[in-house]
Amino acid sequence: MKQSNNPVVQDVCNRFNTVRKISSLFVSGNSAQKGLIISGDAGTGKSYYVQQAFVDTNTTENVDYNKSKSFTAAAFYVRLFLNRNQGDVVVFDDCNLEGMKSGDFMAITDMLKGATEMTKGERIIGWERAQANQLMLQNNVPNEFDFQGSIIWITNTRFDKLATIFKSHWEAIQSRFIQVPIYLNEQEKLMYTLYLLEEVGMLEGDICETKEGGYSPEIVAATIKYIRKNYKYINNVTARVAAKVADTMENFPDEWEMLLANQLTN
Repeated sequence: MKQSNNPVVQDVCNRFNTVRKISSLFVSGNSAQKGLIISGDAGTGKSYYVQQAFVDTNTTENVDYNKSKSFTAAAFYVRLFLNRNQGDVVVFDDCNLEGMKSGDFMAITDMLKGATEMTKGERIIGWERAQANQLMLQNNVPNEFDFQGSIIWITNTRFDKLATIFKSHWEAIQSRFIQVPIYLNEQEKLMYTLYLLEEVGMLEGDICETKEGGYSPEIVAATIKYIRKNYKYINNVTARVAAKVADTMENFPDEWEMLLANQLTN
């Protein structure tokens, strides 16, 4: 990631670089650690930097990316089996692993602990009580297997809330997972978003995630001007919000001020 002369911005960049480097390490298969939890504010770029790590290393084919999916314990077990080999990475992005029926929750909690145990030998995940369902039969999933892959869990739920959800199991989970908090205060959000717009060019060319080819220089300049002028009134200044501003300006050249005022400001 491009360096910044602003120490506040550079501190945020360092947090995202941590995400990027660990994600790259997981796909190499060389780490004894097999779990990463990234917890933080919505719209700040958590998912982007995980995905970019795999693009940078040309290893996207080794990654099973699950976005905003609901899992039963059986489906979760199958997902781990399909990504059990060294160098495989299964990503659960906003999948709400902690918000499910108690039986599935306890089974998945045990799977998370077993899959991320630090050991140089076999890492056995078992589910002896499971009845083979259609999904398990289709994939020839046994009642136990050796898991040598890695898990990346991206969530908006804060670590203190996760601790209350997992209760006595949280100590075991947090001791197995690398934890990276991406919690930004309002100043950090504003400065980091402006850095992405002005120095990284997040809305321009191929780097733009929301529009093929990016937005015109005029739209980008207008977006920056709008955020600088209205940041005190915008509910949440993030990269996602900046993209909404640019897209609204692009599609409603005569009405964007009214639409943005009704969407974003207090």
